[in-house]
Amino acid sequence: MRLHRFYVREVVGSKKEIVIESADLLHQISKVFRLGIGDKVVIFDGSGSDYESEIAEMGKITPNTVTFRVLSTANSRYVPTRKIYLCAAVVKKDNFEFIVEKATELGVTDIVPVLAERTEKKALNEERLQKIAIESSEQSGRGNLPTIHKIMDLTEAIQFLTKQFVTFIAFHTEGSVFPPEELGDGLSIAVLIGPEGGWSPNEVDMFHKNKIQVRCLGPQVLKAETAVVAALSQVVFRV
Repeated sequence: MRLHRFYVREVVGSKKEIVIESADLLHQISKVFRLGIGDKVVIFDGSGSDYESEIAEMGKITPNTVTFRVLSTANSRYVPTRKIYLCAAVVKKDNFEFIVEKATELGVTDIVPVLAERTEKKALNEERLQKIAIESSEQSGRGNLPTIHKIMDLTEAIQFLTKQFVTFIAFHTEGSVFPPEELGDGLSIAVLIGPEGGWSPNEVDMFHKNKIQVRCLGPQVLKAETAVVAALSQVVFRV
């Protein structure tokens, strides 16, 4: 039986017992999953290790604490080995939350929300997005969390990503067909996905001026969130 998996902010390391104070974690364990003293779970701290643990105490030290007794340590099921930056235009709330969830599952290391010319929504709930990234890492077996950056305009995002020495790929309906095999192993990659309505002509010109490849995923016109999953799948699971 697969054990429930929970992210903890404290470093576990070589500790045999760890006390976590978190009302959300306590609620999730005791109310959502109905776990109790003596039940086994897996905790991870983002370091790439999973710690099989036993719930030793709940709500005893303070009302919101959970004490775990660490039983064994193993490598997490999946830890991204390549830096993948998703530079995604901000879209409406539910759709951007979906983007964060799927990008986390697929191994994106950095999520950069971008304000594009055709962006309609201008703000995001950063705390909510972080929670979604945690839940997605817990579910998928990922051993660390993606970094969710502050919102940037497109020019600022390109300047930031250039400093990371990435290979850029901007996806647009009028680009040439994307051949995944052109990506070499070990390269840091920045995947740029536009908003509803796509990148504007000015933004496409900006890509060309910055020598950023403009590619398409096929003849279909995809929703922004669908394009994110399709593009990342080609990058992550390329042959």
